[in-house]
Amino acid sequence: MGRGYQGAVLNLLRAPEFDLDITEVSEVGQYTRLRVRNEELLGHGRVRDLPPTTWVRLWVPEAGREHQRAYSLAEVDRDRGEATIYVLHHTPDGPASRWALSVAPGGFVSAQLYGGTKYRAPDPGSSMLLVGDPTSAPAIGEALAAAPASCRIHVVLRAQEEMWLPMDSAATPVTCVPPGADIGELVEAVTGACPQGTPDWAWVALEGADTRAVRRHLQHAGLPRNALQHQAYWVRGRAMGISEDSAG
Repeated sequence: MGRGYQGAVLNLLRAPEFDLDITEVSEVGQYTRLRVRNEELLGHGRVRDLPPTTWVRLWVPEAGREHQRAYSLAEVDRDRGEATIYVLHHTPDGPASRWALSVAPGGFVSAQLYGGTKYRAPDPGSSMLLVGDPTSAPAIGEALAAAPASCRIHVVLRAQEEMWLPMDSAATPVTCVPPGADIGELVEAVTGACPQGTPDWAWVALEGADTRAVRRHLQHAGLPRNALQHQAYWVRGRAMGISEDSAG
């Protein structure tokens, strides 16, 4: 199957490639939950560094070609060489959504690792701010699970309050902003989530314009550049996962 320009670039960059065996498939909320296995990537093989929020570039097959879509690795079990990938179903749907609804245990999908391991953990005792939406919720869940117990954490999500999300936020304050709210309301929620002022550390992963707005707000509020991580997880009006700097 053809991979086009993106595949050629990743090959030139020598991005390592792995076949992920699909061991379980289930539907939960608006996601398909895929349990995948590969000892080299997910176990104690040749990839040593898989920090929280790691994402891989899946090559999803459809109509004689493969489409690149980026997804976070969640619930990684190094001893078993397994992880979970949550595929969010959105409207209009795309190749990854259609594939996830048709794939069965026993199948596999190719994945390349390039650019998805840049997470910098906060210091113990610091105040953390995580800002995201349903596309980045699996990554937020991993950041929450890995956070030092002494951290003070706030989460802002552009999502409906009743929506099921793949993250355990029972002990974490979460502010939900409706998907249709304007960017001003989102920024206001970010401000309100940190009543003590600017957080010590922040991680922001939303739609492109939302990510830029929240990033600018936090920088103008005085958050140092090295304490702020940000990445557009999707771009409005563009197929999810096709831009070089997007992940799901």
